[in-house]
Amino acid sequence: MTETTTPADQMTVRDIRPSDLDTVVEINQTALEGVGPLDREDLALLVKQADQALVLDDDGDIAGFVITLPTGATYDSSRYDWFEKRLDDYVYLDRIVVSEDHRRQGVASRLYEEIEGDKPVALEVYDHNEGSLAFHRGRGFEPVGELEHNGTTNVMFVRQPDAA
Repeated sequence: MTETTTPADQMTVRDIRPSDLDTVVEINQTALEGVGPLDREDLALLVKQADQALVLDDDGDIAGFVITLPTGATYDSSRYDWFEKRLDDYVYLDRIVVSEDHRRQGVASRLYEEIEGDKPVALEVYDHNEGSLAFHRGRGFEPVGELEHNGTTNVMFVRQPDAA
Protein backbone atom coordinates (compact mmCIF):
# COMPACT_ATOMS: atom_id res chain seq x y z
CA MET A 1 0.00 0.00 0.00
CA THR A 2 1.12 3.53 -0.70
CA GLU A 3 0.01 6.75 0.89
CA THR A 4 -3.15 8.04 -0.76
CA THR A 5 -3.56 11.38 -2.46
CA THR A 6 -7.33 11.03 -2.96
CA PRO A 7 -9.22 13.46 -0.71
CA ALA A 8 -11.43 11.64 1.79
CA ASP A 9 -14.49 13.50 0.51
CA GLN A 10 -13.96 11.90 -2.90
CA MET A 11 -13.75 8.35 -1.53
CA THR A 12 -16.80 6.07 -1.51
CA VAL A 13 -18.62 5.11 1.67
CA ARG A 14 -20.17 1.66 1.38
CA ASP A 15 -21.26 -1.30 3.49
CA ILE A 16 -18.66 -3.83 4.57
CA ARG A 17 -18.81 -6.81 2.20
CA PRO A 18 -17.83 -10.41 2.99
CA SER A 19 -14.83 -9.94 0.68
CA ASP A 20 -13.65 -7.05 2.93
CA LEU A 21 -13.44 -9.04 6.15
CA ASP A 22 -9.78 -10.08 5.96
CA THR A 23 -8.65 -6.54 5.12
CA VAL A 24 -10.81 -5.02 7.86
CA VAL A 25 -9.31 -7.46 10.41
CA GLU A 26 -5.82 -6.51 9.20
CA ILE A 27 -6.56 -2.80 9.60
CA ASN A 28 -8.09 -3.41 13.04
CA GLN A 29 -5.01 -5.30 14.23
CA THR A 30 -2.77 -2.31 13.36
CA ALA A 31 -4.66 -0.16 15.88
CA LEU A 32 -4.74 -2.28 19.04
CA GLU A 33 -3.60 0.69 21.11
CA GLY A 34 -7.11 2.09 20.64
CA VAL A 35 -9.40 -0.88 19.87
CA GLY A 36 -9.78 -4.47 20.93
CA PRO A 37 -8.51 -7.33 18.78
CA LEU A 38 -10.76 -9.02 16.23
CA ASP A 39 -10.58 -12.17 14.18
CA ARG A 40 -12.58 -12.89 11.03
CA GLU A 41 -15.31 -14.82 12.89
CA ASP A 42 -15.78 -12.10 15.53
CA LEU A 43 -15.90 -9.45 12.83
CA ALA A 44 -18.50 -11.33 10.77
CA LEU A 45 -20.73 -11.61 13.86
CA LEU A 46 -20.22 -7.93 14.72
CA VAL A 47 -21.11 -6.86 11.17
CA LYS A 48 -24.22 -9.05 11.23
CA GLN A 49 -25.63 -7.34 14.33
CA ALA A 50 -24.35 -3.86 13.46
CA ASP A 51 -26.53 -0.84 12.91
CA GLN A 52 -23.90 0.43 10.49
CA ALA A 53 -20.79 -1.40 9.22
CA LEU A 54 -19.12 0.84 6.69
CA VAL A 55 -15.82 1.22 4.86
CA LEU A 56 -14.37 4.21 3.12
CA ASP A 57 -13.24 2.84 -0.24
CA ASP A 58 -10.32 4.56 -1.96
CA ASP A 59 -10.57 3.06 -5.45
CA GLY A 60 -10.56 -0.52 -4.13
CA ASP A 61 -8.29 0.17 -1.15
CA ILE A 62 -10.03 0.30 2.24
CA ALA A 63 -9.02 3.59 3.85
CA GLY A 64 -10.89 2.90 7.10
CA PHE A 65 -13.98 1.38 8.63
CA VAL A 66 -16.59 2.07 11.27
CA ILE A 67 -19.00 -0.25 13.09
CA THR A 68 -21.93 0.93 15.22
CA LEU A 69 -24.47 -1.06 17.20
CA PRO A 70 -28.09 -0.18 17.91
CA THR A 71 -29.74 0.12 21.28
CA GLY A 72 -30.70 -3.28 22.72
CA ALA A 73 -28.12 -5.36 20.84
CA THR A 74 -26.92 -8.66 22.26
CA TYR A 75 -23.28 -7.72 22.68
CA ASP A 76 -20.88 -8.99 25.33
CA SER A 77 -19.11 -5.75 26.24
CA SER A 78 -18.87 -4.00 29.60
CA ARG A 79 -18.56 -0.67 27.78
CA TYR A 80 -21.70 -1.25 25.71
CA ASP A 81 -23.52 -2.42 28.88
CA TRP A 82 -22.44 0.78 30.66
CA PHE A 83 -24.24 2.87 28.04
CA GLU A 84 -27.25 0.52 27.90
CA LYS A 85 -27.86 1.20 31.61
CA ARG A 86 -27.71 4.98 31.11
CA LEU A 87 -29.10 5.85 27.67
CA ASP A 88 -32.43 5.08 26.03
CA ASP A 89 -32.03 5.65 22.32
CA TYR A 90 -28.53 6.01 20.94
CA VAL A 91 -25.95 4.55 18.59
CA TYR A 92 -22.92 2.81 20.08
CA LEU A 93 -19.72 3.32 18.13
CA ASP A 94 -17.92 0.03 18.69
CA ARG A 95 -14.87 0.88 16.61
CA ILE A 96 -13.51 3.13 13.93
CA VAL A 97 -10.08 2.46 12.47
CA VAL A 98 -8.15 4.16 9.69
CA SER A 99 -5.51 2.24 7.74
CA GLU A 100 -1.94 3.31 8.39
CA ASP A 101 -1.59 4.60 4.81
CA HIS A 102 -4.63 6.86 5.14
CA ARG A 103 -4.13 8.43 8.58
CA ARG A 104 -4.26 12.22 9.04
CA GLN A 105 -6.10 12.66 5.74
CA GLY A 106 -9.69 13.23 6.91
CA VAL A 107 -10.79 9.59 6.73
CA ALA A 108 -11.98 9.37 10.34
CA SER A 109 -13.87 12.66 10.02
CA ARG A 110 -15.59 11.41 6.86
CA LEU A 111 -16.64 8.18 8.59
CA TYR A 112 -17.93 10.11 11.61
CA GLU A 113 -20.02 12.30 9.31
CA GLU A 114 -21.72 9.12 8.07
CA ILE A 115 -22.76 7.93 11.53
CA GLU A 116 -23.58 11.22 13.27
CA GLY A 117 -27.29 11.48 12.65
CA ASP A 118 -30.43 12.09 14.67
CA LYS A 119 -29.45 9.98 17.70
CA PRO A 120 -26.75 10.47 20.31
CA VAL A 121 -23.51 8.62 19.53
CA ALA A 122 -21.85 6.88 22.48
CA LEU A 123 -18.29 5.58 22.61
CA GLU A 124 -15.32 5.11 24.88
CA VAL A 125 -11.69 6.14 24.57
CA TYR A 126 -8.77 4.79 26.58
CA ASP A 127 -7.67 7.52 28.99
CA HIS A 128 -4.06 7.33 27.77
CA ASN A 129 -5.01 7.92 24.11
CA GLU A 130 -4.49 11.70 24.09
CA GLY A 131 -4.92 12.07 20.33
CA SER A 132 -8.29 10.33 20.36
CA LEU A 133 -9.47 12.23 23.43
CA ALA A 134 -8.67 15.54 21.70
CA PHE A 135 -10.25 14.41 18.40
CA HIS A 136 -13.52 13.43 20.08
CA ARG A 137 -13.75 16.60 22.14
CA GLY A 138 -13.18 18.56 18.93
CA ARG A 139 -16.12 16.75 17.30
CA GLY A 140 -18.47 17.74 20.14
CA PHE A 141 -18.29 14.57 22.25
CA GLU A 142 -18.69 15.21 25.97
CA PRO A 143 -17.24 12.96 28.68
CA VAL A 144 -20.06 11.44 30.75
CA GLY A 145 -18.17 9.05 33.01
CA GLU A 146 -15.35 6.55 33.35
CA LEU A 147 -15.21 2.77 33.41
CA GLU A 148 -12.35 0.51 34.43
CA HIS A 149 -11.99 -2.50 32.12
CA ASN A 150 -9.11 -4.98 32.11
CA GLY A 151 -6.87 -2.56 34.00
CA THR A 152 -7.54 0.36 31.66
CA THR A 153 -9.64 3.43 32.33
CA ASN A 154 -12.14 4.16 29.58
CA VAL A 155 -13.48 7.71 29.25
CA MET A 156 -17.13 7.39 28.23
CA PHE A 157 -18.28 9.96 25.67
CA VAL A 158 -21.62 10.98 24.17
CA ARG A 159 -22.22 13.35 21.28
CA GLN A 160 -25.69 14.81 20.99
CA PRO A 161 -27.16 15.09 17.47
CA ASP A 162 -26.86 18.87 17.38
CA ALA A 163 -23.26 19.03 18.66
CA ALA A 164 -20.77 20.85 16.44
